[in-house]
Amino acid sequence: MENKYESLREILRQRAKQEFTPGAKFPTQRALMAEYGVSLATVDRALRDLVADGILMRNQGRGTFVREETEPGRSAGNQIALLLARNVTCNAHAFYAEILFEINDRLSAAGCSFAYFYTDECGTPRELVRKLTAEGRFRGAILINRIPEELTGELKRAGLPFVVVDNRIESPEVCCVSGENEAGAATMTEYLIAHGHRRIGFVSTPLQTTFLERYIGYCNTLLAHGIAVDSAIVQRFFRFEAVDEDLAKLLENPCPPTAIFAANDTMGVAICRALRKRGLEVPGDISVAGFDGDYVGTQFSPRLTTIEVPRRKMGRVAATALLRQIAGEEVESVLLPLKLVEGESVLDFTEQQEV
Repeated sequence: MENKYESLREILRQRAKQEFTPGAKFPTQRALMAEYGVSLATVDRALRDLVADGILMRNQGRGTFVREETEPGRSAGNQIALLLARNVTCNAHAFYAEILFEINDRLSAAGCSFAYFYTDECGTPRELVRKLTAEGRFRGAILINRIPEELTGELKRAGLPFVVVDNRIESPEVCCVSGENEAGAATMTEYLIAHGHRRIGFVSTPLQTTFLERYIGYCNTLLAHGIAVDSAIVQRFFRFEAVDEDLAKLLENPCPPTAIFAANDTMGVAICRALRKRGLEVPGDISVAGFDGDYVGTQFSPRLTTIEVPRRKMGRVAATALLRQIAGEEVESVLLPLKLVEGESVLDFTEQQEV
């Protein structure tokens, strides 16, 4: 509710000025939820506005603090906006957490602070950009994951420097930092083929941004080896809440896959668990490969064979590119190479391959 959010924001503004000294730690979101009887979304929105106004500052992993007015180089006009798609999570061990940690460190070292925004929270991209550029509060923006192209267009028109992370916008005027997803998927598909697999399934949520590139790499590599892309063993609308149902299409096929290539490690682990429920062993009965080199895959048993995305480097490169733009330099998009990491989830199927 808009009035509740605005009321909380003003209450917290007064508390920050009257009850806390500069540099003091501010109450946690959970504490504020309990104290004022409001939702996490209401507290988060109020805090993010106060960060944007230069009243508070957030330190990833440490909490929220009252801004020190005399701290050099950290005025409200020296802030960076981090624009996140709704699917981006900052939880520890999540894919984007390491990217955000590195962005935070690099920006902090350069005397900048940051504030989070969701790309859809202001109604339209134009309204969001208007909020970011009002009173010159932000020097630049970093856009993470699934970003509407209309938003990048509005940012360009407003003249606000920005960098896109983990997504590729086909425009020479937009600096994007991402991994070589298509090449990485090709590497994994080549690996599976080299291990004797020719019936290789592919599982993904709707094909957007990086997942689409991974699917293209998978398809092109199969075709290069004379293997047809069989839609019967491809699931492009995977649902975590209905894993068994979505896997049935692949597994109950007259000629099921001997290996499944998941578009990320989270899906790969969910598939392994669902296979185990069916009484199938990984990799003894069916091999599973993932993508990202994420914590969830490295800690699972069997450890996933995956393509490692250099997330920390991605964050450092993105922050550096933005700071260079702010300094008036021209920057180009960066594609980071990815690395195959062998785990325990792929069986050498060479001797059993059907010719």
